[in-house]
Amino acid sequence: MGRRLTGSTAEADDLVQETVARALERRDELRDPERLKGWLLAVQRTVFLNSRRGLRPRLEVLEGGLGKEGAAEPSADLEAELHAHTLSSSMKAALESLAPEWRDALWLREVEELSYEEIAQVQGCPVGTVRSRLARARVAMLDFLEKEKAHGSL
Repeated sequence: MGRRLTGSTAEADDLVQETVARALERRDELRDPERLKGWLLAVQRTVFLNSRRGLRPRLEVLEGGLGKEGAAEPSADLEAELHAHTLSSSMKAALESLAPEWRDALWLREVEELSYEEIAQVQGCPVGTVRSRLARARVAMLDFLEKEKAHGSL
């Protein structure tokens, strides 16, 4: 999840370290040890959002280039790179068409395999909201894929 939030391995590593530090500081707030994963993801999300508040996008220029002539530049987002090689273009487009809250809820449920309660904790919303986000995300995905299939057969 860290790479997904930050877009880079180095920033994800920093985020994980900060998350662990913050989790250790606040370990008394964990009420149910069986929901540790959801609690940690909620802490990570908070740490990430706090780190982004007030920051302006900036461009970093690295010296030295790729080192090998013609070598492909590595992606800053390994998760996106993996999806690019494993998901069909239709599925990628369908996921990108979703509202971020819906896409995140769907990701946390289907990939991270969190419970609805854990997703609610991560997203900072009621369980009912998680249920509606998941239902709407699934319907929107199906609608998008059906429309694309219909247009492709014309």
